Amino acid sequence: MMKLLLVVAAMIGLGAFRAEATPLCHVAKSTKLAMDQRDDLRLKCLKQKKNQIKVSQCLGVAASMEYSTNAEEARLVCLYDLRQQPNLKECHSITKLMEFPDSGDEARWECLRKFNRTITKKQCQKLAQSMSYPANEQRAQIYCEQELQ
Repeated sequence: MMKLLLVVAAMIGLGAFRAEATPLCHVAKSTKLAMDQRDDLRLKCLKQKKNQIKVSQCLGVAASMEYSTNAEEARLVCLYDLRQQPNLKECHSITKLMEFPDSGDEARWECLRKFNRTITKKQCQKLAQSMSYPANEQRAQIYCEQELQ
């Protein structure tokens, strides 16, 4: 009886290990789905789990996307939609991962606005300098000089 209990306990432990080893919202490439369909499943899963996951897990799902546009959309979910909102460091990390200038600047502005009361002038200027478009950088520098609370 004791051996049976040990075997069952080992199997349960192994099952838990396998569950942790599988990435969040994993869709195998071996499925007979097209790349965009696999990304759609990942994004659907991400949106369903947005109330339970951390920013790092969300970014892991975004990194698994096969199309850049889908990865960008997933990163925006990480920025805007998670119950556990990103802190300043995570927000800045998201901005660095953005691939497209427009969405990158959008993310940088979101970080500036979201952390208006806690960001230092130096941190604000660093985000402003990382803007993709010169006009956005100029506006952000003005924001850092005049609008921080």
